[in-house]
Amino acid sequence: MDVILPDQLDSLLADKPTRAAAEPGTTAAPSELARFSQQLRALSSLNTRLICMEADQPVYGEMVEGVSRVMNIEVCALFMAARDQQHLVLEGVVGVDVAPEDQRLHLDDHTRPAVQAYQEEYLVHVVDVLMAPGAVPIFPGVRSLMALPIIGREGAVGVFVFARQDPGGFGVGEIDLASMLVDQMAYQLENYRLIRQLSSSRDAVIHGMARLAESRGGDMGGHIDRICAYSQLLAQRLQGMPGYLGVVHDEWVSTLTRAAALHDIGKVGIPDAILCKPGKLTDTEYEVMRTHAQLGADILRDLMSTHGAFPMLEMGTEVALCHHERWDGQGYPRQLAGDAIPLSARIVSVVDVYDALTSKRVYKSAWTQEDTLAQLRDMAGAQFDPRLVEVFLREPGELERIRERFPD
Repeated sequence: MDVILPDQLDSLLADKPTRAAAEPGTTAAPSELARFSQQLRALSSLNTRLICMEADQPVYGEMVEGVSRVMNIEVCALFMAARDQQHLVLEGVVGVDVAPEDQRLHLDDHTRPAVQAYQEEYLVHVVDVLMAPGAVPIFPGVRSLMALPIIGREGAVGVFVFARQDPGGFGVGEIDLASMLVDQMAYQLENYRLIRQLSSSRDAVIHGMARLAESRGGDMGGHIDRICAYSQLLAQRLQGMPGYLGVVHDEWVSTLTRAAALHDIGKVGIPDAILCKPGKLTDTEYEVMRTHAQLGADILRDLMSTHGAFPMLEMGTEVALCHHERWDGQGYPRQLAGDAIPLSARIVSVVDVYDALTSKRVYKSAWTQEDTLAQLRDMAGAQFDPRLVEVFLREPGELERIRERFPD
């Protein structure tokens, strides 16, 4: 493996013309000008896209696809340092299918060019992997590659890998362009990594608030984890179905999976005497209990007004407010009906009742799976969106596996 040091790269680029450069005194060939123009357009498009992206969007995949278009190289991949500082994790790839064992590289494995580039913070250029002593092909069928470290404020944070199926390596012009692109992406990648860490911490705090609300009612089990998992399962099944195209996509599913935890956050404002009562509630007590839907929405709106809105809180507000609305309009607090109820809340409504029926409580025993499924089907079209019930109950075995994974 050839390690190109920064000073060597500068002299190399200064002494040798790029493939796209014309000889002195001549005009660049039309094909070269066209290719250069395409690269500029692709670079401009990538920059515009990255600038306009929200922090929660999958920026890694966008970067890899964009850089691949600009470079016009068969295979492009992005590895970022894991939090454990012991691995590089594949975050995006185009042009090749990657085996699971190659998606996480240990930093002790110096046979991997990506690891060497990260550790040494230098460009690694392999002209022919099969002829390089001690080198392990990072992707199947790859013969030549270059790995460029992504250098942040405090050192390397990841590696871009470019590869081809043929030996011969990369020309000076390609190395120059790839280095420029990676340098340009470094600041954005590090900022995005930090934002994602902050988002995870923020979500953890909000998730903790939801658990606190549940614990006041005596539930310290897996209820919230199951609600999130059931909601994710149902939402994923809706993807690609007629009526949900353009609405239920990967980002929406991810947001719902986290926002579902907030469905009962308003219970934090219900008095213990009512929330923890083991027996049946009186009519007056029940009316107080019903206020938890509006209380939850108010809590989350106050949080957004103070600290800013983001998708999880916005959807969480929908879920908290509307997960007790009914398909027939007889629910609360607003008596919404049918599609007027947000889809996120309609999903959580179904999975919340499923979990309540199949769970043991101080006032009841857990229902059997068979009885629960029959009850949900009976309530379809009245309490629940009938289409959601049909999709949710399609493979009951998956529901049981979630319950086994998150027991009380």
